[in-house]
Amino acid sequence: MNILLISTAIEKSNLSFPLGSLCIESSIKNDKELNSICDVKTLLFDLEVDPIKSAKNILESDVNMIGLSIYLWNRDWFDVFVSTIKKINNNIIIFAGGSEVSANYSSFNLNTYSFLIAGEGEIATLLAIKKLLRQEKIEGIGIISKDNPIFSLSTNVDLSTLSSPLLSNCGDHFLDKGCSILWEMTRGCPFKCGFCFESKGLRSVRNYPFERIEKELDYIIEKGVRDVFVLDPTFNINKERTIKILNLIRDKANHIHFTFEIRAELIDEDIAIAFSEIFCSLQIGLQSIHPKVLKTVNRNFDLKLFKEKITILENLGLVYGLDLIIGLPYDNIELFKESLDFTVFCKPSNIDIFLLSLLPGTKLYDQVQDYNIKYHKNSPYTLIESPTYTKEDIKYALKIKKGCDLFYTKGESVMFIKVVCNALNLRPSTLFELFYDFIDNKYDIDNVDSFDIFSLQDEFIKIMIEKENVHYLEKALLSFIEMHQGLSYYLDEFTSPILSLSYIPNQLSELDYLDIKEFVKKYEPFKKNKNYYIIGDYSNIDIIEY
Repeated sequence: MNILLISTAIEKSNLSFPLGSLCIESSIKNDKELNSICDVKTLLFDLEVDPIKSAKNILESDVNMIGLSIYLWNRDWFDVFVSTIKKINNNIIIFAGGSEVSANYSSFNLNTYSFLIAGEGEIATLLAIKKLLRQEKIEGIGIISKDNPIFSLSTNVDLSTLSSPLLSNCGDHFLDKGCSILWEMTRGCPFKCGFCFESKGLRSVRNYPFERIEKELDYIIEKGVRDVFVLDPTFNINKERTIKILNLIRDKANHIHFTFEIRAELIDEDIAIAFSEIFCSLQIGLQSIHPKVLKTVNRNFDLKLFKEKITILENLGLVYGLDLIIGLPYDNIELFKESLDFTVFCKPSNIDIFLLSLLPGTKLYDQVQDYNIKYHKNSPYTLIESPTYTKEDIKYALKIKKGCDLFYTKGESVMFIKVVCNALNLRPSTLFELFYDFIDNKYDIDNVDSFDIFSLQDEFIKIMIEKENVHYLEKALLSFIEMHQGLSYYLDEFTSPILSLSYIPNQLSELDYLDIKEFVKKYEPFKKNKNYYIIGDYSNIDIIEY
């Protein structure tokens, strides 16, 4: 029995490592009964790959069974893929798991799929395959089939009993030197945010044994992995365990970059210091700053406490990003702009903004009638409109989001955006809207990634200086931006650009805390710009006259 497990990522990135499929592959290979009769392999595609061509290519191989890892972002791709498979060879056995199956199982045709797996798949998938091969009724907890069409969610797996997809070498062929991977340390979440699959509290928090984590880290180091995204929605929930793992990484893998998802309210000095001792980035789900909005999805927000926690990270020089959601119940365009403006001035390295998805299986999905929410009934289930968010409001918010993605995150403007907004007397959200309009009117907004973002920023700022009639600030503002653009480029490429500045770099650095209007009163610019270059490393950077 030849089994292919198919994973399809949004794009080729550090999130495309097919961990879910590899967990199933590892379980099959480590099961004595199935290992003796099944040959199993994981294949990885992305949404840019043609699903029809992929299906035809797979059918040219000697395959008997195909397992699919389906999520909201790849559902449409797999629908085309499966349709193609069945048209050509209806005898191929197809099964599927993943969050899309768990959330929206009734949308899958059980005449097409031999079985579906809802919830964690390592145990339930093995049982279903064994029953199918024995020609028994395909049934059991977490298994949905024509024999057992009633939904049930698989029971929590004892993580200490599972084989490791890393240590069993299932993922070796995805691990080129310098690659990026996903790494799972925990399952479940103690919080019940209404928009999340964990909102109904169906999954308790369970940890993999520390001994396994230590061995997997050794494997990651041995394979030359460059970047690791840790799959743990609340990595800092257990202080003692968090610090123990961070210290392990510090002692063994300080050269590898790690990304962790954390809760801001659980940050303290000890945890922050432990993070600061490794090469890492933190991602924090803010979503909104308005308590009435957050209450609808079982979250809360204490502005003073949040600022205190973010200040701890900032003081230690930690890199962190913040998430926002467009369209939560009771939210509106003005409240969203207020949340975004606050977020910018928290100085995150990146801001990730998402349009609300009403995911089947979540608490908020069950309340769509209560909030009179209209949404797309098929994947990705995004918001169409609500009583406080019209279709035009959503379009407007998405424009601001795109402007933020470009000017702030892609343009790495964290260190100079406050000065820009002060000089131009603009809110960040308004700046992002204007930047979007500038690009959309002059360039192709859909292909803007092919342009030099720093040049676009410079061109836009010069236009805005003219529009706002603040020419007396031009040299200071452009020099400050140039200096930080150069530093960003240097830290990304470790090749120094030539900086053309109107002021001494040490003077420009005062703009981090000095109002730009006071700055131009305090310092005279050079009569002619001077050139500078950058030297040093992450811990000690200097800007030297050329």
